[in-house]
Amino acid sequence: MRQLLSLILILLLPLPVAASHGLAGFDICEVNRDTLPPGLTIEMLPKPKSSGAALLQQYCTQCHNLPGPDRHTAAEWRDVTSNMFLLMDVSHRFGGLMGKVEILSKEEQGTVLAYLERHAVNTVDQIDLTTAPSQSRKSSIWVLLPFLLLVSLGLFRWWRHLLSNRKPCVTD
Repeated sequence: MRQLLSLILILLLPLPVAASHGLAGFDICEVNRDTLPPGLTIEMLPKPKSSGAALLQQYCTQCHNLPGPDRHTAAEWRDVTSNMFLLMDVSHRFGGLMGKVEILSKEEQGTVLAYLERHAVNTVDQIDLTTAPSQSRKSSIWVLLPFLLLVSLGLFRWWRHLLSNRKPCVTD
């Protein structure tokens, strides 16, 4: 069964594309293009003439589409950039999956991180829910309705089954 699944996966994988950083005939960037929105340009970024936006365009697009700062929270950007800077360093030194890429200096890394954090999406705890319209909070309860109905039905069926399996107490 595993061999059949492996064969199906091999047949369904995309055809290799010509790129400078492939692995076993597959272009890693091309395979992962859907992880970032296509068509985002530097002009669409917040403060596109800033050094943070320019560095983002220069370095991050070596391996994938231009990321928007609103894709993560500030805390998430710290983890994401740390991982990306490490991946870039390894790829720069050893070639790696992404080929040989150019790396940022420590100062440039700080500039990119500050730019991304400054324009990151707000976390839920930063949003003031008291200013949100009460109607939107009420409408969010409707999302739970199917779940509550299924749980209620399951409890009712369990209770009915429990009652039908009860044996009457017979005393002599």
